[in-house]
Amino acid sequence: MATTQNTYTGNGSTTNYSFTFEYLKQSDVKVTLDTVATTAFTFANATTLSFTTAPANGVAIRIFRQTAIDLLSATFFPGSAIKAEDLNQNFTQSLYVTQESDADAAAATTTANTAKTTADTALADSATAVTTANAATATANTADTNASAAVVTANAASATATTASTDAASAVTTANTASTNASAAVVTANAADANATTALNNSRESDGSGGFNTAIDLANSATTTANTANTNASAAVTTANTADTNATAAVNTANAASAAVSQAVLFTLIANVAAIPGSPSNNDYIEIGDSTGVESFSPLSGVPSGFVGASGLTVRLRYDSSSSSWVWMSYYANDSEDRYLTKNLPVVTGDATNGSGQITLNCENNSHGVKIKGPPHSAAATYTLTLPDDTGTANQVLTTDGVGVLTWSNGGSPTIDAGNFNTGGSLVSTSQTFDGGSFD
Repeated sequence: MATTQNTYTGNGSTTNYSFTFEYLKQSDVKVTLDTVATTAFTFANATTLSFTTAPANGVAIRIFRQTAIDLLSATFFPGSAIKAEDLNQNFTQSLYVTQESDADAAAATTTANTAKTTADTALADSATAVTTANAATATANTADTNASAAVVTANAASATATTASTDAASAVTTANTASTNASAAVVTANAADANATTALNNSRESDGSGGFNTAIDLANSATTTANTANTNASAAVTTANTADTNATAAVNTANAASAAVSQAVLFTLIANVAAIPGSPSNNDYIEIGDSTGVESFSPLSGVPSGFVGASGLTVRLRYDSSSSSWVWMSYYANDSEDRYLTKNLPVVTGDATNGSGQITLNCENNSHGVKIKGPPHSAAATYTLTLPDDTGTANQVLTTDGVGVLTWSNGGSPTIDAGNFNTGGSLVSTSQTFDGGSFD
């Protein structure tokens, strides 16, 4: 599983803590101290955070990634170039969100399993407590029964002693006999009383402070403990159910992110316009590497006004079976860096709206600039101008050799037609000087 967080325990003195996961933006890196979010830190470097105040001793530090999912990292528009870096940025964003959702789901599942184990243990403890309480109740009932039997025995012995005393008054012999019998009865009564006392002592327990706790009290206490354990078990089950719900939600989020990635449209690359399928299916997507002539292809709807296909432009189309026609989607340069004029022989194209190809050289504030523009289409002009090797000297002008090679020139002296001059002609010179020579 991908690493999306690192954890530490504060010691009251360390302020810098490193982390090992990758991220898109610094704002995606989050921190909690004892589960409470904090922003009291800065980046010491790309993989180390520096806390404003060292986390206290024993504080749980969690450094984790939480990639923003409200907006895509890069947005593309019809007609714009698509850079590999932008695409990779978007897919990396989806990957990070999926990794974080997977980590959250795993953590939630672990929490749920721990809560369930705690609940199971609590239920087992409550069952044991109930059994102990039942056993204590049974012991108390038995002790109570034995005590009652001892009292009955003592009462019977007392009645016997009374009868013996009455018989002794009737006759000395009978009295002596009765006296003997009474003495025996007294011994029996004393033994019965001792048995009753023993039974009573057996039914209670010392509370450690000179008093006693009866078996009934102990049983009631055990019942209370059992009820508390049962309540705790119910709470643990509720916590487990909540954790399971959170885990399910996290899994659903991860599945949704995965589905969004899997639903990306795949285009079939077509070499040129002639290779466009003749029997397409609904929602077939193609991109034509050499779009030369696509503006004249039929059936095709939605072509931008004035668009002309070219070998360096890729066009994307979708087939709509309801209209039995291909539908225009977008176009882009085969080499996305052409827009920066970085190739050996860059071409600045023209269009029906702006005219011939042109380059604008702006001022440093980009508020105005000078354009160098090609001749119109009607001129049918195709030529090359080659600049001189250096900047020339003051007052020199650019001249051409007739085939486009430009050089710096002093311009020379003007040529004067003496005949025209003598018959009223005019002498005109622009940016020229006379060298002091004579007219012939």
